[in-house]
Amino acid sequence: MCNTQGGYLAACTGSRNNVAVLLMIPDAGLAELIASPVLIAQVWPGAVNDVMLLVHVLRMSGPSLAEVLALGLLTLLTPPVTGQVPPVELAYDMAVLRAVARSEDGKRVTEPHLRMADVFWLEVADIAVSGRSGLRMAG
Repeated sequence: MCNTQGGYLAACTGSRNNVAVLLMIPDAGLAELIASPVLIAQVWPGAVNDVMLLVHVLRMSGPSLAEVLALGLLTLLTPPVTGQVPPVELAYDMAVLRAVARSEDGKRVTEPHLRMADVFWLEVADIAVSGRSGLRMAG
């Protein structure tokens, strides 16, 4: 189920304590790419299933993102040590989604890799396959 408001594409990804977790895609071109199997096939012909499954698992995940990770449906990549709040990087096979983790009130979650249960929104920055950015291709 998708909803566009304020320039965002939002899709429910499950619920946590009866509160929906949102997958938000602020870039319209990237949102269009992610929503279209045909466009995904044009951009990443060898990884269509990986990208589709990554997006599908996030949109249809169970009670929380933390549980999806605990079940091993997706892999949480270890962030580099930079001294800044890292983006969350989730992977399924060759597809990697990079997003800003946000709390229920929309604030950025510090140390999201250690506090996945606090993540209510994922503000998608990009999806890439083998380093090939969907944001650059959609732009």
